[in-house]
Amino acid sequence: MPGMIPARFPPGDAALFSGRPYEETLLAEVDGLLRQGACSHGTLEVETEESRLTCLIHRGVPHLAGLQEDDGFFWVSLHDFPVRARQLRGAYCSLVRSDPARVLLCAVHFRNRPFLQASLELVDLEHVLDVLAAEGQDAVMALEGSIARSLLFLQKGKPVRLYMGNPAVEPGGQDARERFLRHARDPRAEVRKVEVFKKLVITPDPEAGTPFAQLLAAASPPPPRNVVVRFGGREVLQRPFMPPAMTLGRDRTCELMLDSLGVSRRHARLTWERGMFMLEDLGSANGTLLGGRPVTRNPVDRGMPFTVGEYELELIDPPELATSSTVYIGTEAHASGYLVGPGGASIELLREITLGKARGVDVSLGGWGVRAVHARIRPIGPGIWHLRCFENGKVLVNKQKVSEAELRYGDSLVVGKTSFFVVSKA
Repeated sequence: MPGMIPARFPPGDAALFSGRPYEETLLAEVDGLLRQGACSHGTLEVETEESRLTCLIHRGVPHLAGLQEDDGFFWVSLHDFPVRARQLRGAYCSLVRSDPARVLLCAVHFRNRPFLQASLELVDLEHVLDVLAAEGQDAVMALEGSIARSLLFLQKGKPVRLYMGNPAVEPGGQDARERFLRHARDPRAEVRKVEVFKKLVITPDPEAGTPFAQLLAAASPPPPRNVVVRFGGREVLQRPFMPPAMTLGRDRTCELMLDSLGVSRRHARLTWERGMFMLEDLGSANGTLLGGRPVTRNPVDRGMPFTVGEYELELIDPPELATSSTVYIGTEAHASGYLVGPGGASIELLREITLGKARGVDVSLGGWGVRAVHARIRPIGPGIWHLRCFENGKVLVNKQKVSEAELRYGDSLVVGKTSFFVVSKA
């Protein structure tokens, strides 16, 4: 198991499992343990040598999540917890029962800034404790060592509970304040800094109480889908869905441009959110129909055609092989060019083209870092094309990393590790 990052919180009472390679199937197992009452309060931790992602369990359900890295603590929404966990390559997972007070202190770090944070050499701990006692403060004082945090809880200024992050340096004795001060002075403890938190009331995550399986489903990437456009029953355009959203309309900024007077400039939006496709009308003049009925915002998937202006659209499974559209709706006649790739392979830039890993894109690419639909190139004028990336993707245009750019003859383009050039039509 890899080494832990610094400043671990005091250990819990019992590990229900520990040091297991993280797999998303573990989340369903955790749900089962929580339903059985095996962990009323505790932490689910997904960690590497550099990062520790923690979900706090409170009253037997997910409550709040945060990320600990070398430069501090960061709140992470429960909705993003499975996404963050997926990004931690080679991570290990543990589920640990803890005292509710430890869960509270973890939540404090994720949500609040400390009232006091300084090197231990610059702080008179006895004076700080005296001030907190005089003010009658409910507070927590944390001592950060090289591998763990020790926590002293105060109720109305009086020390009531001490948690030792490293039991090996436990000073012994009955008085929590004196034990805490002796620990701070102990050279074996390797204490580096002190933090004091006064605000201990924590607002739970909006998704608190949602089982991990539901959080995982909501954070799942969209299944491969193409949007097919039909006019008078004839297919005129097919495009891969471009996560997380595609706007449909006459405006050139729309991911799916339908240039017709019956279509508003920004007519409707198709999004992937919380594990489902959603179709939303954007206040269009003629409305958006789903199953013949006007919609404001409704779930949609395969086999559910919807209408935008004169066009009927539908989500379909993409073809096994990359295909290009035979008609590009609303194009104007522009001077054409070619996108030339490795070995002289080329595709004409007379209409919009897409590049990525998804089935159904015009230019299929592999390699780490290439998105399902990585980029779109669309003609916008004689010898000028607009490039836009999706899913936070980047490309190199003339050796500059960009997410959006205008392309002209002679420009170079690198997507992943594949190089292209824009050349004029012979």
